[in-house]
Amino acid sequence: MLKTKGISVIELKRLLVDLKDKRPDIGVRFRVIGDLWDKNFASIVLVTDRGVILNDESNANICTIPDLKNVIQFEIDGPFQNFQPYNHYDVNPFCLY
Repeated sequence: MLKTKGISVIELKRLLVDLKDKRPDIGVRFRVIGDLWDKNFASIVLVTDRGVILNDESNANICTIPDLKNVIQFEIDGPFQNFQPYNHYDVNPFCLY
């Protein structure tokens, strides 16, 4: 069984900025420490110094993740760079900022 390579928090932040700037049509969803997966994919509104603000268009909610180091997994709903859609990617908690 293949294990998906994890990415660092810095790489995740860079990916979110690139998605927002280059492919705003691709949604993202996260699994944060202590929570289940977000139900819906959301578009990226703003990437802050440490976190991200998302727009869940399916139910008109604004979601925030104040600190990306709390993200343990993510997935996107479209292909981008070397990331495949609907594939769970681990976030390495040891590479914080």
